[in-house]
Amino acid sequence: MSADNDHLHRLVHSMTRAEKRYFKLYTSRHLVGNQSVHQLLFDAIAAMPAYDVSILHRQFAGQSFMRRFAITKRRLYEAVLDSLDAFHAKSSVDDEVRRMLHHVELLQHKALYADAAKVLRSARKLAKDHERHALLLQVAEWDRRFMERSNYAGITGQALAKHATKAEATATSWIEMDRLWQIKSETFLLLYHNGQAPGMQELEQLDGLAADPLLAVDAVLHSAGARFLHHHVRGALAYVRNNLPACEKELEAAARLLRTAKGPFDGEPGLLLGVIANLAQVRMRLGRHQEALEGFQEFRRAPRMMAKAPSPDLEMKLFVLGNSLQMSVLAVKGDFAQAVELVGALEEGFVRYGKRISTVRRAELELQAAFVCLGAAQPGNALRWCNRLLGERGIDAHAELSALGRMLNLACLVELGKHDLLEYVVRNAQRAWKQHAGPFAMERVLLEHAQALARITGSRRQMAWHSVLAALEEVAAEPKESAALDQIDLITWARAKAEERNFAELVKEKWSQRPVPARRNHGKRAA
Repeated sequence: MSADNDHLHRLVHSMTRAEKRYFKLYTSRHLVGNQSVHQLLFDAIAAMPAYDVSILHRQFAGQSFMRRFAITKRRLYEAVLDSLDAFHAKSSVDDEVRRMLHHVELLQHKALYADAAKVLRSARKLAKDHERHALLLQVAEWDRRFMERSNYAGITGQALAKHATKAEATATSWIEMDRLWQIKSETFLLLYHNGQAPGMQELEQLDGLAADPLLAVDAVLHSAGARFLHHHVRGALAYVRNNLPACEKELEAAARLLRTAKGPFDGEPGLLLGVIANLAQVRMRLGRHQEALEGFQEFRRAPRMMAKAPSPDLEMKLFVLGNSLQMSVLAVKGDFAQAVELVGALEEGFVRYGKRISTVRRAELELQAAFVCLGAAQPGNALRWCNRLLGERGIDAHAELSALGRMLNLACLVELGKHDLLEYVVRNAQRAWKQHAGPFAMERVLLEHAQALARITGSRRQMAWHSVLAALEEVAAEPKESAALDQIDLITWARAKAEERNFAELVKEKWSQRPVPARRNHGKRAA
């Protein structure tokens, strides 16, 4: 039985050595006859590479707790969570404020009202300094309880009005954040599903979201968190419109905010890392390659500068963003041989993180792996990665990634001369297009020429490649089509075939001949 099929096994194997050691200390308080059922079962499950209940039944045959194993297991799961809760006490602002509020409740029940009020003041200050609006609303609820408990002794009408004003301001800030989060989520839902190839209906939806007053340039916002979401969403809307200068401007503003407004973003290092990675990608596409490379170097240094080791969640994000950014940099420079060395690390990461990586992030990495393998003259490996991408569950919902995967798949089949498979792919695509148009004209160009390119030889083949190149260059004049070339440079690939040149060498030549734009003066560096 796979570890993926057992929640207790997953939890135990996610624990660090320190957490496991603490669990032993935590449960040793409840030893019966110098023995703990929880510790015995914990050790047995921790020793299993993959969960197998039959091993446990053999190992603990005759033990009374195995007769009600489901209950024992549930209690062990709860004990592990309790120990983790105790181990990580005060590990985050939210946790610390929640514990303070629990202490307020305990002191209140003990009739230690002055002590409870003192703890509540500390909780309010901590929550306010870090803009925890939901927790501040809970603080306001305790304020009301204190007033009621004393039968409003010493409370004036002015004090009640002041409390109402503060509570209303907190609620307004919370509602503002919630509305911005909703706009962000609706924007990214469209972005992840359609990429930079949205249809007319999706563009209308995006226009509607962009018109929200909270996204206006002069919007008055009440918290640093709201201002970050404001820039974050405006940047995403500019990106999907292929307005890269506007996108970069919003990302720079977001980065400045994350660096200066420390309190509200404490404990969320992934936010700045994500912005740094996105800035590097956007600057790469804008042709400001040196700034992009500097951003990549900053991204790589950032984890070493953190006060605490990255959490498992942040480790996974670093794996995704780091590998994606590094492969992008190497691919645009034509260093495919070096880039393909990262593919092994991808395999290991996919095994390590499994389905915890979202479908869209996994597919993006698979697309990049396929492209660098194609550039490294390994079309067989490239085809394998394409098949993994196209076989991802739910990938059809992500139109742009699916289309890019199909285009790269076609390129691999042409390289390998797989005539039968090409015919199958072309027939399937033609059937699909009877129901809806493909998101990229480039895919139509490749499909129209694919079989001929795989079959013909000699001078006719070179003429065919020149026809493909001309057709691709023509459709690439559209912004939506040109955006696809930033992920898989099919035009340079077609030019290499037409001119009988090495693809990687041609990309390197393109890199060396790029115009070097004047370095912008950012004042204080945003990224």
